Amino acid sequence: MLENKWGLRFVALILALFLFLSVNDVFALFGDNQFNQNDQTVIEDVPVKVIYDDKNLYLTGAPKTVNVKVSGPQSIVKKTESMRDFSVTLDLSNSKIGEYKKKFDVKGISDKLTYEVVPKVANVSLSEKIKETRQVEAEISNSRIATGYELIGKEVDPSQVTIIGGQDEIDKIAYVKATLKDSAKLTKTTSEDAEVNVFDSNLNKLDVSVKPAKVKVNIKIEPTSKTVSITPKKSGQLPDDLKLESLELSESEVKLFGKRSVLDGIGGLAIEVDLSKVTKDTIVKENIPLPKDVTSASPEQVEIKIDVSKK
Repeated sequence: MLENKWGLRFVALILALFLFLSVNDVFALFGDNQFNQNDQTVIEDVPVKVIYDDKNLYLTGAPKTVNVKVSGPQSIVKKTESMRDFSVTLDLSNSKIGEYKKKFDVKGISDKLTYEVVPKVANVSLSEKIKETRQVEAEISNSRIATGYELIGKEVDPSQVTIIGGQDEIDKIAYVKATLKDSAKLTKTTSEDAEVNVFDSNLNKLDVSVKPAKVKVNIKIEPTSKTVSITPKKSGQLPDDLKLESLELSESEVKLFGKRSVLDGIGGLAIEVDLSKVTKDTIVKENIPLPKDVTSASPEQVEIKIDVSKK
């Protein structure tokens, strides 16, 4: 048959028909039970591309992602779900300052599918873009400070950030805080990265951009301490032939360590000196007496110079 021109024409017709059916997914219509079943699924977290005059305007209210519900032939649904070879756009290219309710545009999806974007519309606002420089305050929770330690100081680097937003949002700014995310107890001076957040007077987070978005917080931690005065306290009696000329401590103050609530109740310490054992001029060492719940002292000992004379 192939030796004559009609045979060749017939084979060419069959091949052309096969290619036509393949290109138009006609074979996809046949599957189990001769016809491929319809299917539907929800493709979640599809990025949204927003088109607007971002040099002069600031946008609020636009979602970063949406969900897209698709339905149609099972093979095409599965392919679309796995490939995600389509895009979702919010076109505000010709929009000026104001509030808008806009539908999303979906491009690149098969025309054999029906689809629905969730949410269907975006309620957005365009306002004049404003830039302001503000001081950043580090926010360190008291729960981060380990027992027996206290926060001595905190520094933010850089100390100022640029806030970009619409005039309405900029006018609401009450606090610019560097918030630490770690929860580990602090027992020594350290540095941590912190995210910068902007709040209104009711501590509602504002829809603005911050540059840089993260800063470094230098945290100075020291053991909780208090410096108090120390004085000698006489106990016992000198021998009858001696009289006391002077008692002198090598230190006039001592640093105590412990809980702040305990330390705040201590005004000073008395160092007991037993005179009954003194027979001549001498120097003795005495440990610093630690009140209850005080963990340590610096120095731990003091020298006491005792001068006596014969009666």
